[in-house]
Amino acid sequence: MKIINKLINYGLCLFVFLLPWQTRWIFKDATIKGGVWEYGRYSLYGTEILLIILLILEVIRWLMHYRRLNNQQRSEEVKNELKGVKLWIILFSILAALSILWATDKGLSWYYWIKLIEGVGLFWLITSYKLLATSYPSTPLGAGKLQLSLIGAGFIQALLGIYQFFTQSTFGSKWLGLPLIETTDLGASVVEFLDQRWLRAYGALPHPNILGGFLALTLILTIFSLWRFYQQTSSMTIIPKKLYWLTVFYWFSLGVMFLGLVVTFSRGAWLAFLAALLYLVFHSLKNKLKMEKTVLLKTAVLFILILGTFLIGFPRQLFTARLTAQGRLERYSIQERLTSFGQAKEIFKQSPIWGNGLGNYTVALQKIKPNQWVWAYQPVHNWYLLTLGELGVMGLLLLLILLFHFFKSAGAASRSLLILLLTIGLFDHYLWSLYFGLIFVWLILALTKKHETTG
Repeated sequence: MKIINKLINYGLCLFVFLLPWQTRWIFKDATIKGGVWEYGRYSLYGTEILLIILLILEVIRWLMHYRRLNNQQRSEEVKNELKGVKLWIILFSILAALSILWATDKGLSWYYWIKLIEGVGLFWLITSYKLLATSYPSTPLGAGKLQLSLIGAGFIQALLGIYQFFTQSTFGSKWLGLPLIETTDLGASVVEFLDQRWLRAYGALPHPNILGGFLALTLILTIFSLWRFYQQTSSMTIIPKKLYWLTVFYWFSLGVMFLGLVVTFSRGAWLAFLAALLYLVFHSLKNKLKMEKTVLLKTAVLFILILGTFLIGFPRQLFTARLTAQGRLERYSIQERLTSFGQAKEIFKQSPIWGNGLGNYTVALQKIKPNQWVWAYQPVHNWYLLTLGELGVMGLLLLLILLFHFFKSAGAASRSLLILLLTIGLFDHYLWSLYFGLIFVWLILALTKKHETTG
């Protein structure tokens, strides 16, 4: 049992550390008019294999534990798994499974349902182990193992993103899941002004918006870790060397990840991070938390220095182009999103109560707009509207109830994680349409659940 526990503990830390790397085996490709239809592809990700192994180990561990219980204890164990937020998770998963019955492309629905269940499985794993802030007292370095692994992953992704922006180039690698992207490529995410095209930072992820969301999360977690450090060391006369160097790493990582977030030029991620940060400021001021306010003040000074230095070295038009939406690409992007909202309305009308089936949004879109090029078939850039289109009113209602339960039970500070998630959902679809996004959702929900007694 101890060996299995250790394997799962360290395996989970490795999983979240490797999560941004998109190495995958595409075992069934999908094209439309010769173009790659990403939302119809069947892929097995490297991190997915690791997650499946961990889930199998957890099932074995749980069965071994269950066998040792008497009938009354077994009944209590099952009851605990079927109450509170877990019940809503089960109901949501069942509805998603039932949607396969009326989906046009049932194979695609099955594929997305498996990805959803893997996310639920990750939630189950994380909430079963003391890997986060609640385990601080038992860890010599003052940080939950999983949280530290996430911060390390964010640090590396930020460095990669900064390299991509500063060199205006990427390097392709099949084994690392890195595509080769040029600023001249059609579909490359760039900031355009005058005759210049500036490549936005991708990291190892499929889009700058996704990197931005991930870095926003790791920035908030780093602030949590700094809070914990100052709480732990406030009564110490001598700070242990390991703890000192860990906090140096936190501050350095905070600066690097903030710069990484800046060079994604993701407006949605910027706004989500700002909303979460402002909530933390409000929480600290309202509760008169002196140490937390000190950390936030130092953080603000660090961010201002980084942003000011960046503005000295790079054209301000990079920001004005994104924030004022006056450029050609920006206007096209906004128009595309507005068009997608109209399409979402049409898709919703096809099956308003139960939806068109999990993973079948772009399939339904092909019925409305036949014989288009592949880039015309994109999910609506809104998590809630996308859920509405695929699972209908019932699915969206269950999702909102589920999120409400998490928000209600979360600790005050850790609600910032949910604010981050909910804000990202307003501006992007990857939380529902991509493997990374589905895992990202359940990862944040697990972090929130784990923080609920410490926030």
